[in-house]
Amino acid sequence: MHSRRKWFGVARILAAITAIIALVGDINFTIGAGPLAIANFFSYFTVQSMLLATLVFIMGAINALTRPRDPVWLDQARALTTTYVTVSGVVFAALLIEGTSRGVPVWAPWSSQLLHFVLPTYALLDWWLAPGREVPWRTLGLVLPFPAVWVVYTMIRGANVYWYPYFFLDPALVGIPVEFGLYLLAIVGVFSLVVAALIVISRRHHSRAAARRARGQGTAQDSRERHPGPPDRRTPRGAALPHRP
Repeated sequence: MHSRRKWFGVARILAAITAIIALVGDINFTIGAGPLAIANFFSYFTVQSMLLATLVFIMGAINALTRPRDPVWLDQARALTTTYVTVSGVVFAALLIEGTSRGVPVWAPWSSQLLHFVLPTYALLDWWLAPGREVPWRTLGLVLPFPAVWVVYTMIRGANVYWYPYFFLDPALVGIPVEFGLYLLAIVGVFSLVVAALIVISRRHHSRAAARRARGQGTAQDSRERHPGPPDRRTPRGAALPHRP
């Protein structure tokens, strides 16, 4: 099991390096888009969530390489960042599909494909396959504060610079408050469903691992009962020695 954790530690290091390369590549792609390009770039939810995911990849790698088990807080951080990057990928895919259906060509550079598709897929596989994590249900209450703060920031900044990273946040493109509220409600539902699914996966894997450990202990106990060792022929301390005439 420890050797398997070390392999995941190495994979997380590679994922963090890939994320950094993708972010730098996306910055280079975005710089020429306008005078506020850099500020706009770091205002995307995808970018902010991938920065968090990169930090968690690194912490997860260190723990996997040096410790036999991740602490609960790290499991929770992995669940949250995996949720964020997964939802970012889902939203981006939906935007691509919508643009294509309306005849608007949407081009995603290699860096964007890494950020929206490849790295979220790796995060999900890591969550599904990596050993040793159990996330409590209270993690459901932790998934929304970061997106909520991001939405508030985006709306305040957008009102001042007249730029919004996604069309469903732009008051000029969606009706306020009904249509805007429906989009936000749908996104809240997606966040909640994704993190709930990750929690279920973690707890099922933990239950199976506990059952395997219990079966292994039971098998060892049964073996000892069926094949007892030789009786202890040592004289107990304090017992009288046999008398020899």
